[in-house]
Amino acid sequence: MKNNPLKAILLLTLINLFLIFTVSGCSNKDEFKNESKEQHSEDEHKDHGHENEVVLTEAQISLMGIEFTKIELQNINGYIKVNGEIMMNQDNESKVGSIIPGRVKKIYVKEGTFVRAGQTLAVIENPDMINVQVEYINAKNEYEYAKQEYDRQKKLNNDNIGSKKNLAEFETIYKRTLANYKTLEEKLTSYKISKNRFDNIYTDTVADLQRNFAITAPISGNIVSRMITIGQYVEPSLDMFHIVNTSSVYVDLSIFEKDLPYVQVGQKVDIKIGSNTDDKHQGKISFISNIFDDKNRTVKVRVAADNRSRKLYPFMFVTAKIYINEISVPSIPVSSVESEGESKYIFIKTGEKRKIENHDGHNEESHSEEAHNEEEEERIVFRKYQINTGMSDDRFTEIFLSDGLKHGDEIVSKGTFYLRSELKKEDLGGHEH
Repeated sequence: MKNNPLKAILLLTLINLFLIFTVSGCSNKDEFKNESKEQHSEDEHKDHGHENEVVLTEAQISLMGIEFTKIELQNINGYIKVNGEIMMNQDNESKVGSIIPGRVKKIYVKEGTFVRAGQTLAVIENPDMINVQVEYINAKNEYEYAKQEYDRQKKLNNDNIGSKKNLAEFETIYKRTLANYKTLEEKLTSYKISKNRFDNIYTDTVADLQRNFAITAPISGNIVSRMITIGQYVEPSLDMFHIVNTSSVYVDLSIFEKDLPYVQVGQKVDIKIGSNTDDKHQGKISFISNIFDDKNRTVKVRVAADNRSRKLYPFMFVTAKIYINEISVPSIPVSSVESEGESKYIFIKTGEKRKIENHDGHNEESHSEEAHNEEEEERIVFRKYQINTGMSDDRFTEIFLSDGLKHGDEIVSKGTFYLRSELKKEDLGGHEH
């Protein structure tokens, strides 16, 4: 049988096509396997690492200068940092009015004026003041006459000359005139009229009667409001002036229930207003409320603060540090704590170690054996952990132990910034450590 060249060429073509499809199918299958393996490894890394974990080699830890410490008991002579509001001292606040009605004749002060206790603020006039003084003078005369007659009847009775009936009558008159005299004397005092001005009332050519009533300041302080004008008729129910003395104020602080065991009356408190850290004021806790604010989960603590500098204005918001006695509590270095909004967290050095493989292909000839060993090196796992803190001082912060956190746990005390940066890399999609 003779060979047919056309059949030979066709047979070779079929063989080549078969080899091409076979090689291509194997290559695609291997590529699919590699992609699946890489995806599985990456998913496994995500599952185990999660978004709150960072893995580093010993070399990276050394390069970043990361240091560790343990959660342990420390003696803290520290403070609790709280917020509050400045309040007026009610003992240094007064609403001033008149005890008698009258028309305003003169005003001596304006809003903002500083006045001292006893200083005259205004004067009102009332014709009834003349009547009160005349009544007092007459009552005094009647009392003095009744006393003389009563004393005379007592002497006669002692000498067995007088009548007991007369003595009883004069005693009744004497007591009635005494009561009337003392009542009007008290009325003069409330009207701020001295009774001594009437000692020479019958020898003076002009009767020394007081016609005006002085409105005086009961406390020292500033006039924060004036509610009257000259010529206005005022009643005893009307407030004429409002005086406030802010040389001492109260600061009401809100203490969370977890901090209550550390707070007691007499503790020293540093108060700060605004952003000026040098502008501090001192006070002491004078009162701890027995009522719990269920809405804010706090208890009000009142601080008496010296304000002679007049820099603490009522109703301003402040921050404060309550200094507490030395106490031994679970603590960590201040440098360990990172903040994220209102939350605080630390990094724990776990006991886990993990190998992170390079999925670019270890079989490539360009990779040296040293590089391969480096990629296979076990890395240390760090886990971000949210915490609740208590009192602090310049070195340590109290930490409240909870599930998964215990004495002796090793935490990052220096270099938390780098771990936080690594977490941000992962948030952006990178997984290089």
